Amino acid sequence: MVIPPRPQPCMKPDGSGARLVIREIVATNFKSFYGTQHIGPFHKNFSAIIGPNGSGKSNVIDSLLFVFGYKASKIRSKKLSVLIHSSRQHDDINSCTVEVFFEQIIDKVPIYLVLPIGTSLVQDGHFEVVKGSEFSVARTAYKTNNSVYAWNGKTMSIKEIAGRLRDFGIDLVHNRFLILQVSFIFDIIV
Repeated sequence: MVIPPRPQPCMKPDGSGARLVIREIVATNFKSFYGTQHIGPFHKNFSAIIGPNGSGKSNVIDSLLFVFGYKASKIRSKKLSVLIHSSRQHDDINSCTVEVFFEQIIDKVPIYLVLPIGTSLVQDGHFEVVKGSEFSVARTAYKTNNSVYAWNGKTMSIKEIAGRLRDFGIDLVHNRFLILQVSFIFDIIV
């Protein structure tokens, strides 16, 4: 068993300081997404991907896993080329790309206010984007089952990308981040 090194703190212990958020995902010809699709902007505190069956919710999660270097088998595919959009109308596409746009923000008001009776009220918090903190990570897969990564449009290895993300508190090697897909079944009794 390997115990990974302690992650660098992303914020100060009191919750102040900058924190990294995903601003937007841009998927081009990825799985069911034909053409360029902008997913976002995302809320700075909490985002949920909801919709009917077959609407592409899982593909949003898969797009994040793809950019973060997961193998095709972990993205519900046998090989990378299967991630490229293919349909009767569009069967000649040679690549797919997902680009995730990040930015650091500083919350300007407390997100939680403790009320006298001991309950808390969630605030939509005002925030400020840290100037110059925006960056993007992209991955492109080809029909040859090869892929390339980019940081702000500059081609890099996944090892270089992982090192830079680790500086922001995203540890791809030890999976110190959470991408969660939950299915709920509700029985309605009338």
